[in-house]
Amino acid sequence: MSNTTQTKNMDEIVNWYKNNKPLYEALAKKVENIIKDVLDQNELTYYLITSRSKDLDSFANKAKKEKYADPKNEIKDLAGIRVITFVRSEVEACKNAIKPLFKLDNNHSIDKGKALGNDKVGYRSVHFVAELTEDRLQLPDFKPFEGLCFEIQIRTILEHAWADISHDRSYKFSGVLPPDNDIERRFSLAAAALELVDREFDSLASEIENYRESVKQHTNKGHLDIPLNTASLNEYLSQKFATSITNQIIEPSFNKLEEEIINELHSFGIYSLSDLDKLIGDNTNKFNVNTNFIGLLRNIMILNDAEKYFTDAWDCKWDFIDGDDCTFFMENGLDITSIAHKYKISTRFDIEFDDYE
Repeated sequence: MSNTTQTKNMDEIVNWYKNNKPLYEALAKKVENIIKDVLDQNELTYYLITSRSKDLDSFANKAKKEKYADPKNEIKDLAGIRVITFVRSEVEACKNAIKPLFKLDNNHSIDKGKALGNDKVGYRSVHFVAELTEDRLQLPDFKPFEGLCFEIQIRTILEHAWADISHDRSYKFSGVLPPDNDIERRFSLAAAALELVDREFDSLASEIENYRESVKQHTNKGHLDIPLNTASLNEYLSQKFATSITNQIIEPSFNKLEEEIINELHSFGIYSLSDLDKLIGDNTNKFNVNTNFIGLLRNIMILNDAEKYFTDAWDCKWDFIDGDDCTFFMENGLDITSIAHKYKISTRFDIEFDDYE
């Protein structure tokens, strides 16, 4: 047994952490909320943000190691916050937004991807060790956390999966791998493949964003000869109905039914933004009814030619028209009640009449 281990009173150290664990748990949650608020305010996308205080057994095992002469002050991840993003470019964006929020300990912070260099593959993640800033510590809610540090990890979903698999003891991937069957080499190849997939997702996300920007520029100039797809439809509707969206009349969402509504538009004979724009016309105010993009597009088709919509595009995918939509259609001269009865679609008016009886 080393001299360092002998001089450490492990019972006292573990009891200290057991007593202070709730404080680190509270600190982690506070930092998680700070990060969430800032990322949301900056409209930065991410998959998940979690926080935790270090598990007691995990702390005890780490504190036993020779390199920690003073575990209370040398172990920096007693409070941990993890930001998981979809793609690598979001890691950089989140990192740049988070760094100014806290007092960083640069000696214990690391970008593991950069540390690998250009000739190696492996775990890539950004790790910050930090404390709350002096300004924040002046606030009563944060005063108890003075002098306490925490670790922030920022990684992609794939990096997160790799870290969980490679560090989970049940998979036996940690430590020195045996030379038999090229296990270590295959492990490295798997890491390289994962990095390639991560890079490809990032590249795809970038190309989609560039396409959206291109659609935006073209639609601003009135160039609408663009095929219908999720990106083009979203950009076009967001611009065409910007006022209604700002006034919270129309919700800019497809409710995960993009493929369904595009198929309906195709069945109705609409294949491009130009086709759709002709159908809508210049007076967008007449479509001001509380709905989302799905309801908006269906209202546009029904108002244009209800018989054609229900014959060619509807395909019994939905069977109810609410009161706002009924009023909308009647105000625009469409006898929606007769059409609804013909195609056996319930309306809000039917329900109210049944309730009255």
